[in-house]
Amino acid sequence: MKLPIYYISVWFISLLSSLISAESVDTSIASPEIHQDGYCAMYSDCGKRTVFGGALPCPSYEKATKPNQNSIDLLQKLCGAEFDTSAVCCSESQLANMENSLKRVDPIISSCPACHKNFYDFFCKFTCSPNQSTFVNITQTGKSIDTNQDIVTELTQYVDPKTAEAFFNSCKNVKFSATNGYAMDLIGGGAKDYKQFLKFLGDEKPFLGGSPFQINFSYNLTQDDIESNIELRSDSMKPCNDESYKCACTDCESSCPKLPHFTDFNNKCKVGVLPCFSFSILIIWISLILLLGGYHVYVFKFKDNNTDLNIGEDDFDVEISPLSYVRLKNRFSTFHNYHLNLIDKIENSFASIGNFCASFPGVVIGSTIVITSLLSLGLYWLEFETNPVNLWVSPNEPALQNLHYFESSFGEWFRIEQIIISNKNTSEPILNWDNIQWWFEKELELQYINNQTSLDDICFKPLDTTCGIQSFTQYFYGNINNLHEDNWQNQLKSCTDSPVNCLPTFQQPLQRNVLFDRDDIFDARAFTVTLLINSNSTNANFTNQTVEYEHSFQQWARNLSLENPQLNIAYSTEISLTEELNKSTNTDIKIIVISYLVMFVYASLALGGKLPTTTIRSLVKTRFSLGLIGILIILLSVLSSIGLFAIIGLKSTLIIAEVIPFLVLAVGIDNIFLIVHELHLVSDVYPNAAIERRISQALKNIGPSCLISAVLQVAMFLLATRVDMPAVKNFAFYSAGAVFFNFILQMTCFVSILSLDQKRLEDNRIDCIPCIQVEHPSVALTDDIDDDLDLPNGNEDESEHYEYNFSHLIGKYYAPFIFSKTNKPKILTFFVIWLGISLALLPNIEFGLDQRIAIPHDSYLINYFDSVYEYLNVGPPVFFVVKDLDVTDRDNQKKLCGKFSGCDEYSLSNILEQEFKRSSKSTISEPTSNWLDDFLTWLNPDLDLCCRMKKTTENKSPLEREFCLPRSPTRQCESCFERHDPPYDSFMNGFPTDEEFMFFFNNWIEQPSDPCPLGGKAPYSTSILHTNETIDASYFRTGHHPLRSQDDFINAYKNSNRIINEIKKYQPSLDMFAFSPFYIFFVQYESIVASTFTLLGIALAVIWLISSLLLGSIRTATVMVVVVISILVNIGGVLSIWSISLNAVSLVNLIICAGIAVEFTIHISRAYTKTRNADDLKSNFKLLKSYNALCSVGGPVLGGITLTKIIGISVLAFTRSKIFEVYYFRMWIALVFIAAIHGLCLLPILLSYFGDDHKSTISFIDDLQISDSVNEGGEDISHLRRYLDE
Repeated sequence: MKLPIYYISVWFISLLSSLISAESVDTSIASPEIHQDGYCAMYSDCGKRTVFGGALPCPSYEKATKPNQNSIDLLQKLCGAEFDTSAVCCSESQLANMENSLKRVDPIISSCPACHKNFYDFFCKFTCSPNQSTFVNITQTGKSIDTNQDIVTELTQYVDPKTAEAFFNSCKNVKFSATNGYAMDLIGGGAKDYKQFLKFLGDEKPFLGGSPFQINFSYNLTQDDIESNIELRSDSMKPCNDESYKCACTDCESSCPKLPHFTDFNNKCKVGVLPCFSFSILIIWISLILLLGGYHVYVFKFKDNNTDLNIGEDDFDVEISPLSYVRLKNRFSTFHNYHLNLIDKIENSFASIGNFCASFPGVVIGSTIVITSLLSLGLYWLEFETNPVNLWVSPNEPALQNLHYFESSFGEWFRIEQIIISNKNTSEPILNWDNIQWWFEKELELQYINNQTSLDDICFKPLDTTCGIQSFTQYFYGNINNLHEDNWQNQLKSCTDSPVNCLPTFQQPLQRNVLFDRDDIFDARAFTVTLLINSNSTNANFTNQTVEYEHSFQQWARNLSLENPQLNIAYSTEISLTEELNKSTNTDIKIIVISYLVMFVYASLALGGKLPTTTIRSLVKTRFSLGLIGILIILLSVLSSIGLFAIIGLKSTLIIAEVIPFLVLAVGIDNIFLIVHELHLVSDVYPNAAIERRISQALKNIGPSCLISAVLQVAMFLLATRVDMPAVKNFAFYSAGAVFFNFILQMTCFVSILSLDQKRLEDNRIDCIPCIQVEHPSVALTDDIDDDLDLPNGNEDESEHYEYNFSHLIGKYYAPFIFSKTNKPKILTFFVIWLGISLALLPNIEFGLDQRIAIPHDSYLINYFDSVYEYLNVGPPVFFVVKDLDVTDRDNQKKLCGKFSGCDEYSLSNILEQEFKRSSKSTISEPTSNWLDDFLTWLNPDLDLCCRMKKTTENKSPLEREFCLPRSPTRQCESCFERHDPPYDSFMNGFPTDEEFMFFFNNWIEQPSDPCPLGGKAPYSTSILHTNETIDASYFRTGHHPLRSQDDFINAYKNSNRIINEIKKYQPSLDMFAFSPFYIFFVQYESIVASTFTLLGIALAVIWLISSLLLGSIRTATVMVVVVISILVNIGGVLSIWSISLNAVSLVNLIICAGIAVEFTIHISRAYTKTRNADDLKSNFKLLKSYNALCSVGGPVLGGITLTKIIGISVLAFTRSKIFEVYYFRMWIALVFIAAIHGLCLLPILLSYFGDDHKSTISFIDDLQISDSVNEGGEDISHLRRYLDE
């Protein structure tokens, strides 16, 4: 190819010939063999063996000779001052020739002083040692064809294995920058041990410019060798970490710093297969269950049955309805008195609101329409945020600041267009000649798949000439004619084995793992093609052109699947994810509409309590209009919230647009049922009171519970705004506003509508058509009450109705069952076991948000992401960015470099090299691309094709000399540092600084990679922010190993942060950060566990505080919070077993779950605190209060809260988007069932054990009010007094 790799190989191979031979001179025939100190085995040259071969030495067992002064100078220069020059076995001409030859190996091994020293010493001793005969035995001689003298054709050199191994070890890891490989590939033929290494050095290669005769190496002595006085040569080889000849970390593992140990983020504490936490829970719960079991056995066997708490029929006959929430005269504590005063004011406020809204419905409804219409006008200013970065990354997040710095300094990260091609039959390899031909043809089409925009117009061009297409075809310049059918396998393997020998036109090496899914390319199941497209979001026209090209790319890729059906074509463009998300949103609007229609039907039927029949009078008792108004109020609250925040300037998101309608529907509909149910109960007791009075009393009774629920829900949403992600924060604000408006509208507008509908009902008018009145001899309301009380009215078809409040079933069957003295402990034990199982499952909750969940289940991106996880064999790049460092200063250079002995032990490059060596833990899978190392190596005078200056400018000052062009003839140029003072060396003493540094740098950064592969333009033109005078910032690139799961991405991000902290520990002056395009989306997982517990802890504290204040009972509030905690823990168990990962979305949902869980518990808790005391049943007091609370509001909780949420949420199961199905349907449906079970079962039982037990005397003071509320006709109210006296 174009690179001088072949010539580099020839340098070394020809070296062997030169080291062993010199100028041909006359010599006498060798004397008899003598093996003793002071004698030679060879001396000088005696001619050639072949016409094209090199000169071979003369066999000469004679005494070593004293060298002249020139020879001594050369010996000390080449072999060091410590070499014995009193007598030698080499001539002056041999020394001069050896000097020239050894220089040829300098470019290969000069970066490692120890290897360099050992290499020189090894050949110095072999050629010139005065004791040469003691370790060299000539085994075969011949006649020279030109001098007819005896010449050596084969010999054996005896080497101590320890010496040979030390020699090999000092050189085995030395890197050679020109090939991005190892020096051992050139000097040892890729040897893996010292025997292969020395064999390669000694094998005869006369026609390749190599050793002109055979040198065999022996590592042990026979008896004959010993008797001949032959010895194993034992030299002092320098280890690569020698103090004086220390090699750089990249060339010598033992020179590398010892980094502190760290625990692999994938390693979790486990006992067997169980996480430690789960194991601890298991032990604790087994002990607890054994204690409970023992206690139950004890109670069963020894406790006196007469002292048991027995609940008989009479105990359950006492049911106190919420209508008895009246003021109390008591002598409680100051706190309780304060609570009573507060509740009294709240109740009276709700009573006044109810009375006003029922008395002036027109004013209230009109005001509602005006205010909500004005707020809804804000939709005009509504803006949607679709940029993932702006959605999921906090504006104050340091990782986002790093992203902005990176893009402003080095340009925006590329738009990636990628296609992964695999066989549908996965047992067959992807590479065959037919597929290769087909792809070469198809790839050419990429240039012009769009009529207006060509690939050349938008692609990334490293050299400003050709596009950077990462494809195996680019090894051959995209031209099938450069690949031959009968030899394509060898050609392709040669390129993948040594990419630097097959540079594409854009001159950046294409590594094998970037292109194929396996290292053995002929066993590869897929190949990957990646287009790098420039990104410039500030240029709208360019971006639009790029998007148009991407649309054409998508269509082109779809057509490929049709052309070649046996192949799986997985593809993606930069715009794909955003478009697929939008497609999901557009489709899911239908789901929203359906959910509202279903809820409308249920609400209408349930609110009316009747299924319409064939009689026209049945249409009187339906409440379709009321249900419709209830749904419209929810919509108005959503629109008002969105409009208000749009006016403020808070951007909306697609999640807000889809989820909030569901959320407010599920949360907001409950109050409607509770209000209507309460009015129904009040009307039972006050049948003749004015509607305004009844509504006032109903709102007074139920309003505080609704207020507590609404306050806590709004508080939970506002708490969720503490999650500093725009998508999450905005969602929480919009939701809080919607719940707030919904509560206000329900307490005002809906109450007004309810008063009108109640009048319609009592006037016997048809639902939805109130202008039509049905004649009936009896009053509609009385019939309604009689029907609900299950009293016969002589009309069988009208007595059949849909019972929606379930109170009768709960009071008759359910409550006696769970409060049974034998069932309560069993049920409590069940909940304890359930809690333990959920706690044990918590460590199994996964983290992350898989992209496949965020898109429709039938999206083409599903196939792409599956292929990425299955076949992509390269991980994301990671950039270690260093800014504001003066790299022209030598001390700062030492902090960054890694290829030179003078680099700091804990330099950036050395630390990254060590992290690469433990890649299984650190996730760093590639050697770091270090521009400073390559630049300083480019200056190496031994690399005579790299930095060169014109010889004609040698008399000018160093900074005024002119550089040679890359293709300038060698005779016109010389190496830049050929005569530099101080000279270039591995300890960096002669490296440029200050102005000289920038002088050479400015030339290097414009140099191509051919003929010198170290040129900086192609690999580093976008890596360094610089001017002609300074370098402001630069990055050092490496890569993660393939990341195939969310855990992999999270651990990769954690590792990069750990490495940054590690570097700063040893180099505190470095201002740096790690960057990869995916980091900003995984920042949240560093602290998500702590954030979860913190936010949920605050949520629970808020719930407890508000509940204690408004319930007036710390014990009851504590019991309620304990139940909410149990609900949240059990939801955590569901997250574990139902594949719901913990992320910002699920975290906010957990906070919402805490708020919604309150709805299932607050009404029963308040009913418990308001239930009338019974001093004559002191032993049954808590149990009786729990029973009455469950019977009074358990029906509405089941029918008005649980069922409405099930209906509203179940529709989400049919959404096309997995993100809504997983994070909303699964979490919320689990919440509904878990919260309902806890609220209707666990909470009453715990209250019966641990609830408050106030025993103060209660007297009712509302008789006058009640008397005033009846008609002036003075109807008998004895039935009401009897009800209250119960």
